Amino acid sequence: MRTVASDPGYGTVARLLHWGVALLVIAQIMIALRAWTLPVSDAKLSVLMQHRSLGLTILVLIVIRLGWRWTHAVPPLPRAVGAAPRALARFNQYLLYALLLLLPISGLIMSQAAGVVVSWFGIFDLPNVVDTDPTLLGRMKFVHLLLNTVLFAAIALHLGGALRHGLWLKDGVFQRMLIGRSATRSNDRRGARRSV
Repeated sequence: MRTVASDPGYGTVARLLHWGVALLVIAQIMIALRAWTLPVSDAKLSVLMQHRSLGLTILVLIVIRLGWRWTHAVPPLPRAVGAAPRALARFNQYLLYALLLLLPISGLIMSQAAGVVVSWFGIFDLPNVVDTDPTLLGRMKFVHLLLNTVLFAAIALHLGGALRHGLWLKDGVFQRMLIGRSATRSNDRRGARRSV
């Protein structure tokens, strides 16, 4: 059963999941770029293992976040936000969820198609979902790269929208997801300034 949102800001769990995933995605991008620059070596294999492990961690956190979102109402946007920006924000949010699910899955399939044993930080190995398959490997490399490209665009749009609300419109939307901040307090302060 979904709870009713009575506050314009997100709850603590939603904020922690949001920023936790955001930090892991940044780390994931940095690790991927590091792996890209390394020659084939034990160091590269170690970096790739970290990349896969972080990807699996992100996958689990996104599933948890989707479950949390399913059972907890999303704070409503201010009425001043138009229909088009509202629809674009919703589409991009769903796109980000889909990408952060599909990227680890495509990476897992790609790795196992290459004959790699995928483990989570060396603690346990994942069961194989596919056998070694060079043809599938080539296809999944393309899919993984394509999904990454779309992810960069979606992140840029998400950041652009957040900064627009936070720095230009200053309508409390940006503050809804800040740790330790309240959109209600932000709106109250802004209203107080306007009344002076």
